[in-house]
Amino acid sequence: MSKLDYRNDPKQREGILTVRKDAPFNAEPIPTDLIKNYITPEEYFFCRNHGPLPDLKEEEHDIHLQGLGTFEDKTYTLNVQELKNNFKKESVMMVMQCAGNRRDGLHKVKHTKGVIWGPCALGNAIYSGCRLKDVLESIGVTSKIKNLGKLHVAFESVEKCEEDSCYGSSIPLSKALDEFGDVLLAYEMNYRPLTRDHGYPIRVVVPGYIGGRSVKYLKSITIQDFESTSFYQRRDYKILPGHITEEKEAEAYWCKVPSIGEYNVQSYVCSPADGTHNGPQLKQVVEGYALSGGGRSIQRVDVSGDDGKSWVTAELHQPCADGSSAKVYGWCLWAAIIPTKRNVRIVSRAVDSAGNVQQEYPVWNYRGVMNNSWRTVDTTEVANL
Repeated sequence: MSKLDYRNDPKQREGILTVRKDAPFNAEPIPTDLIKNYITPEEYFFCRNHGPLPDLKEEEHDIHLQGLGTFEDKTYTLNVQELKNNFKKESVMMVMQCAGNRRDGLHKVKHTKGVIWGPCALGNAIYSGCRLKDVLESIGVTSKIKNLGKLHVAFESVEKCEEDSCYGSSIPLSKALDEFGDVLLAYEMNYRPLTRDHGYPIRVVVPGYIGGRSVKYLKSITIQDFESTSFYQRRDYKILPGHITEEKEAEAYWCKVPSIGEYNVQSYVCSPADGTHNGPQLKQVVEGYALSGGGRSIQRVDVSGDDGKSWVTAELHQPCADGSSAKVYGWCLWAAIIPTKRNVRIVSRAVDSAGNVQQEYPVWNYRGVMNNSWRTVDTTEVANL
């Protein structure tokens, strides 16, 4: 593959985001900035890219739709203006979270492959656009399609990438056609047009799933009876067995391990940042975030200042769970007042509406994905795991 050219990338936000990789540009905010707002403004929103940012013009960009179930097996072409004019505009609040969020915690256990993200590779936004369900139904693809449970909807991007010719991914067709799946072809983020960093002029938004399924710079949608063949679906974003420590060993397992869809229950202490404080206090104010995948809300967040020996229940701020929607895709911000001990890091532990609880210790995997442990393990502790 020819060397990728990053010279046309936009000028990045110097000093606001912590850059984890320059080319492609990957960056995240600091923890205290992340939780300043319930709806994350773009200036504090993480950036995840796999190659140079496409420089597209909305009026010249088309999306091609094709595959199983379409009327007369035709290929359809729609532009962004047609999506805006011909389909009802819907909005969904959701957390966009990279599967590698908190990879640094696993990297401390053992070397992982990927951008070494801290705890802020996520953000809570309101995306607006048309429902993918509506668009698919307009070309003949409905929930009455034969073998629905075995079908997939694959997305391809204009974005050229390091590991593949372009970025691609897929989700089950049943998710796309679910009345409450809320999958969008989005053209706005927080009621403003998407920017290049976040997929302008059109992107897929898959609530409750890892960010890697929400394909930016969308160019094609295909209904098929197999998952996307993209590198990012078949050879990435999977939790490999713990004994796999290098690429050569992974070869035999990529085809055996399922692709990640929904993310797991998660929380983190953002203030004081990373739970690190200045010394013992009787009333330390602690704040952070919590979330869960699949449309599950947060039921409880526990906070500890004595290494998990005792816990205080946090106050939750979760307006997305007010009952107005069948599923909850936004995050929960929380606060607690706890006693702390010298040299003991503050930790948090979330429970979601299905009773899922964060794990105590990191579950290491080669790609460093889905780390949701409430305990951060230092390298000196690894031998005892």
